Amino acid sequence: MNNNDPTIALSSPADNQTLSEGSSYQIEGSASDTDPGNVLTVKYKINSGTTRAIASGVSDGNSPLSFARALTYRNKRIWDGQTDVIGADLAENTDHTLTVWAEDDQGGKSAEVTRKFRVIWNRPPVISDQDRNLGIMEAPPEVTYSVTDPENNPFTVTEKINGQVIRSYPGVAGRQENLTIPKDKWLRLEPSVQHTLTIEATDNQNMTSTRTYTLTRFVDKIIFNGMNYATLDPAIREKFTTDVAAKRILVSPVWDLPPGANVLVEVTNNAYDVAPTYEDATAVTKMGRAHLFDNMQKTAEKWGINFRIRIEKGTAISPIHLKGVGGAFD
Repeated sequence: MNNNDPTIALSSPADNQTLSEGSSYQIEGSASDTDPGNVLTVKYKINSGTTRAIASGVSDGNSPLSFARALTYRNKRIWDGQTDVIGADLAENTDHTLTVWAEDDQGGKSAEVTRKFRVIWNRPPVISDQDRNLGIMEAPPEVTYSVTDPENNPFTVTEKINGQVIRSYPGVAGRQENLTIPKDKWLRLEPSVQHTLTIEATDNQNMTSTRTYTLTRFVDKIIFNGMNYATLDPAIREKFTTDVAAKRILVSPVWDLPPGANVLVEVTNNAYDVAPTYEDATAVTKMGRAHLFDNMQKTAEKWGINFRIRIEKGTAISPIHLKGVGGAFD
């Protein structure tokens, strides 16, 4: 009695897939045997590994035997449920071969159907959001983001402004993080030019991803509100403390002050008071001369010197810089 070889049709997987951690590798199709009563078995193997059965059934000579098996790629290996299909790591950057065929119990065998695939051992961490321009800003930005790792590897997150580290910390997958620029670094950013704010996430296998933001700092005024006597270092505060009311003060700003800029310089000789008496010293400061105090009263126990400066852009078209302040008083 003649026995006909079974046939097989594979509808999945597609050829040349790339599998990453957690990917499902679905084997689906149907097999047929025209000999009624034959026991038909669908089998598969990966590379030259162990042959494993997917499905079996008794042929009626007409109806195809459908089959489906979901394999999973994890930890560099292919798994059939809890079974390690090959028993070895699959190499990266190499074609691997899935082979599927059908056999009957009379020695018949279908043609083998093959599919190629590759694997990725590790992927970089994933940073939420997208690269974008934050625009023109008068205050430090506030960006919310989170980081996850596809392989659940430990990772480190580093935040930078123009390549300078703001902070670096061990990442926690999925936790909401807030990125901003500390005030001291923000004030050092040159106005009217574009700056780059980055988030870098690096896993323990040195795979790195980066999220990039650009921004431009806008400044239309420079304000120095004077020294805060409540928090001022005592050694510094002592240098501005006087036994009697100071009679005059010379404020010597180091600045670039183009035409059109609006300036206000104010000085006081009773800085310890809850509400110090500030006097306008703008004109004499711009001329490089000392201001003579009118005030001779205080409510605090001590006399003290303080000053404050406000510069507004006004109609100036050139950059304004306040680089430092010198001076003297008596």
